[in-house]
Amino acid sequence: MFKNIVTVTKEIWENRRRAYNLAKYSLKAEYGETLFGFFWNFFNPALQVLVYWFVFAIGLKHGAPKGEYSYLIWLVVGVVPWFSTSGGIRGGATSIISFSNVLKRMYFPMAAVPFKAVLTSIIEMFWGMLLTIAFCLVSGVSLSLTYLQIPYYMLCTMCLLTALAYITSSISIVFRDFVTILTAIIRLLFYTTPILWSVDKIDNPTLLFIMKLNPFKYICDGFRNSILYPSWFWEHPAATAYFWILTIVLYILGCQIHIRLRKGFTDLI
Repeated sequence: MFKNIVTVTKEIWENRRRAYNLAKYSLKAEYGETLFGFFWNFFNPALQVLVYWFVFAIGLKHGAPKGEYSYLIWLVVGVVPWFSTSGGIRGGATSIISFSNVLKRMYFPMAAVPFKAVLTSIIEMFWGMLLTIAFCLVSGVSLSLTYLQIPYYMLCTMCLLTALAYITSSISIVFRDFVTILTAIIRLLFYTTPILWSVDKIDNPTLLFIMKLNPFKYICDGFRNSILYPSWFWEHPAATAYFWILTIVLYILGCQIHIRLRKGFTDLI
């Protein structure tokens, strides 16, 4: 088991620059032939936020869940990182399949492929968070030192997505229907993670405990605690410890699955 973890981690580290360059290239290729090009990284989240705001803040008369901020501001801080996160989950699952033409023609460390997909989503998240911070400051949200921990929650996202990517990308190759199933799971996560609503409204202790087991809640709450409700991550030791223990366990499991199955990847793709 330890050998598999070392193998995957070593391939990630040795090919980190190559993976980063490929991630940048993927973003350029995705929007290269469009009129607005790279600015779609900003337009897509903005359009989605507008729709959610209209439906929940106006259509359903939904007020701000907590504090003096409007629902729109609260929504933006939660939903913008989710766009990149959900893209990272989906991209990690299909990373090896979508990269199959390259893998068949040339040698490329297999473990670096899912990590490349995750990096692509993190780059998108970086630009999305810059837009989010600018929007919040213009809207009157006070600047706080807790903004400095935004990179920490981006790191949390990257580590969790990486762990999941090795599991999902391996399963996707041997079980092609898994990608379709995963799409439904991502949709479920979107509505069960407190992105559009607040867990403060849950009065059932058992249900609240189950909701807190969702690691994406830790990340979503973290971004809001960094921007809207100044609070440092070490002020929530139980949630922080749970998140990192779960992420490490998932990474170990992902390394095991990836190493055991990847010998047959070339034939299957």
